[in-house]
Order: sequence, then C-alpha cells, then structure tokens
Amino acid sequence: MRIGIIGAGLTGLTAAYELSKSGHEVTVFEKESEVGGLAGSFTVNGESLDKFYHHIFTSDTILLSLLEDLNALDDMKWYEPNNAIFIDNKLFSFTTPLHLLGFSPLKFINRVRMGLLVYWAKFVKNWKDIEGMTAKEWIIKKAGKDVYDKVWGSLLSSKFDIDTDKISATWIWNKFKLRGSSRGKNINKEQLGYYHGSFCRICELLCTSIHSHGGKIFTSRNINQILNNNDNTLTLISEAESFSFDKVIVTTPPEVLIKLYPSLEPNYLQKLLSIKHKANICMALELTEALSEYYWITIAQQEYPFVLLIEQTNLIKDNRYKSHIVYLSRYLDAENKLFSASDEEIADLFITYLKKMFPKFNEKSISNTTISRARYAQPVFFTNYSDKLPELKTPIENLYLASMSQIYPEDRGLNYAVRLGKQIVNEITKM
Repeated sequence: MRIGIIGAGLTGLTAAYELSKSGHEVTVFEKESEVGGLAGSFTVNGESLDKFYHHIFTSDTILLSLLEDLNALDDMKWYEPNNAIFIDNKLFSFTTPLHLLGFSPLKFINRVRMGLLVYWAKFVKNWKDIEGMTAKEWIIKKAGKDVYDKVWGSLLSSKFDIDTDKISATWIWNKFKLRGSSRGKNINKEQLGYYHGSFCRICELLCTSIHSHGGKIFTSRNINQILNNNDNTLTLISEAESFSFDKVIVTTPPEVLIKLYPSLEPNYLQKLLSIKHKANICMALELTEALSEYYWITIAQQEYPFVLLIEQTNLIKDNRYKSHIVYLSRYLDAENKLFSASDEEIADLFITYLKKMFPKFNEKSISNTTISRARYAQPVFFTNYSDKLPELKTPIENLYLASMSQIYPEDRGLNYAVRLGKQIVNEITKM
C-alpha cells in the first residue's frame, strides 16, 4: 500500500519503520525542519541534548524492544537518580521511603498515609473503577486532606492549572504505578534510563532504516488539507503540491486533524473537540557550576513559575556537554500570556525564582539559555475520559488518528509513543 503519515515524532516514525519493513510505500510529512517532535533536540558544545527532558523506566519494554530491533540497545544507559521536593521554601530529599518518613512538612501519620497511597496504586486492578473520581477526591479519600493540600494539590495545580479539580484519579494512579515499577524488587533503588546522545538519536536511527527500505521523509513540509477521493484514496495538499495515498495516518493532536478535515462525522468530531491539551515551556540552562546535588526536584509551591527543576548532569554524569545542564519546566494553557511572552521575559522570570530557590546561585554562571515551547504537551485527562476517547480508525475510510491523547489510560511517554506507532500499524494492516 501507499501510506502517508503526517508527523515525524516517535509515533509517526515507529509506524513508518514498521510499515516500510513490511514492504509498504511510506511517505512521512513533518512541518518542522527536523524530526522528533517532543523528542527533538538541540546542540550543546557539539553534543545533542533533548529540547524537553526525558528518561525511561525499566518497565518501558516496548521502547527497549525497538532499540534491540535497531541493534542500538547498547547506548541505553541506566542510572540511579537523587530526587527532592521543594516545599515551604526548603529542599527535602525524596528518593526513598525513608526520605518520606522524615518529611517534616507532614505529620508522621500523614507521611505514612502518603506512602500507602503510592503503595496501594499497584493493587488497582481495573482503572475504570476510579475513572469517575477526580484525582483530588481519590487522594483525599485515600490519604487525607492534609496530604492533598500540602503536596498533591499544589503539584496538580501547577500541571493542570484551571482544570485541576476535573482531572481523573486514573491519571495520578498511573503516575504512582509507573514510578513504582521503576524500582523493581528493591524499593530503595530506582533505575532510570537515558539514551546516550539524546533520545532524538532514536528518531534518527528510525529515519535511517525507513530510508533504507525505500521510505521518504519530508521535513519543513506542512500539510494543509486532506481530501477524500471517489475511490476512497486520500489526497494530502501542501503549499506546493499534492500526494495521493491508499491510507493516511495523522499523528498530530486531534485539533490539527479537525483543521485538515473539518467535515468529520459529528459524533467523532465531538470526541475530538472534547480533548484539551496543556502547553509547555521548557528552559534549558547551561551553567559553569552545579546547582544542586539532585536530578529531579518537584516544586510544590504554586507561586513558582516552574513546576520541575531537572539537573540533567546529576543523572548523566558521563556526559559531553562541557556544562552543567538544568531544565526548568512550566505547564500552562496556551492562552496564558506567558506562553507567548518573549524568551527574554521568560528567562528573567524563571531566573528570578531560581535565585529565590537557591539564594547563593550566581547568575554569572549561566553561559547559555535555550527556551523550547510545545503547544500540545500534555493531554488533559478529565473524569470518564474513556467515554471521549476517539477511535484510531476515523469514520473516514482509510483515515487514521494516532495521537498522544489516545494513549490513555497511560500518560504520554516515549515508550507509549512507540506502542501507539505499533498499534496503528496493526490497525491499518489487519484483514
């Protein structure tokens, strides 16, 4: 078959890889100048670095299997992180259960309840049983109001902003389950994986294989419209030319599909319209000296303009950046004026609060800043989200949607992007 794929993120490239290996004629269209999407990268002192921070868990077996298939598994390196939480203007180590027992912002009984909340998550057998509850309701029911107000409420608010009280318990349950799975049998040791040279290298490896099997990948090529032909083939219209295919896979957010094909069947269209995404701003700092001893710092204070501080070089110590790398991440509605603010305004705001967090931080240690924006960074999983979940096969013959918002009940992640790419291949090739 002739198959067109819109979007060269990890899902689109995985689908193209699998299809081209099977002998199909594949063409991928990417509107940006480079492939990767949210797994894209930039260069720091000649070394590739992710635009948006990434790591994987030991349970991410689908991505690991793909790397094995690409003969590229040796470059996946494993590290033990050192994590912390910033609350009440103080840093608290937060890597092991013992750290939780010594977490003084909560009374001892509430520290125990908070730990049990994470432990209980692994025993939820059917996520649909809690899908109708909000994350707030579920946390308060299981761990108490103090745990929610002091910790999880602030974290949910910094992630989902005005939609915080509508988020399904399934979302937070899945987060607990995922982090627990990265510890294996030893709950005191967490293992996180990072691909040597950035995760965008995996996208590059996929591109190489796609080309070797006769596939085509066009970057800086924006598709403006999808037309349905009388013979049920589909035509993709770009600025300069058109392309016809037997089947088309759209790996963009649903909102983009609506623009490409506005005359969708009403019920399916309504599902797409009900899906919402949060945007993300991620600033990478290149520093001449280390900022902290921690890899992952969760910010549990709503007044801060960033929710996470990730010191990349405290996890990947065998790096070639020639700098200490720190990410500052903020989720927000795309309509928030900060999302359209200038890089200078964002940097000034983030650095102001960074200095509040680390009073001894010397701004002169910043050698460079890189700000990346993603309009569609995080699907908003409302209660009973599965009722709104759009099918992979659209009502239009031979037109398919494979977007991050369909990974549910899992949250977005590299492993699940690969899984979705494989799922959509199975969907379009099944008899």
